[in-house]
Amino acid sequence: MANTEYKFVDHYEFDEELLKKAFAEAKAILKSRGFMREMGWGKAPAITTVDMAKAWMSEGHPFTCDHSEEVCANALKILEAARKVGVPIFHTTTGFTGETQWDLPRWDEKIPLTTLDINSEWMEIDPKIKPRPDEPVIHKKFASNFFGTHLGATLNYLGVDTVIVMGATAGGCVRHSVMDSTGLGFKTIVPEGCVGDRTPGVIEWNMFDMEAKFCDVKTVDEVVEYLLGIDPSVYTKHARALDPK
Repeated sequence: MANTEYKFVDHYEFDEELLKKAFAEAKAILKSRGFMREMGWGKAPAITTVDMAKAWMSEGHPFTCDHSEEVCANALKILEAARKVGVPIFHTTTGFTGETQWDLPRWDEKIPLTTLDINSEWMEIDPKIKPRPDEPVIHKKFASNFFGTHLGATLNYLGVDTVIVMGATAGGCVRHSVMDSTGLGFKTIVPEGCVGDRTPGVIEWNMFDMEAKFCDVKTVDEVVEYLLGIDPSVYTKHARALDPK
């Protein structure tokens, strides 16, 4: 599966510390103007991972992200906490069907979407986050986890009020999913260290800007502590005629 042609090479001349300093100053300015308010924690969270399939989280694909091992390790801590208490988890991946790929949008004119064959091994949720058979995988066709999918309706049915978003990429699918999550009325949380991208600065900038306008950014430990305190009785239960009595 490995393809060295697409192996990420992290040798950019990039001053990350200078960027962090600039954002710290910018945060103070925005807070003084009423931005960066806290949305807070809801009572009924759900988790949605964004494109945490092998094409993004493992080496050897045009979509491979930098530091994917670290992103997956951090995300796994949050997923395991959610699994322990019964918080719903929904994975997504972007993929297209067959040789003709009639379901491929115009987006392919900008990025190499034809490499995302929905039936290939690359579209499998990466084993580093230990996906479970009862965690749905939604195949989306565009950036947001919500655009053209049933995710929003399902979360509303379950009584979810808070969405935790993790995955790739910071400047694309994660950002669009966060914006749609908030737009649909959910409190939205993005854990630090759980978002990937391919080039330096993109994660830092987008985490800063999303926190300023669309979501709360929290540490992994804060999110884990929050999840472990969730009462699973807050969710709407599926009542089906054929369920065992």
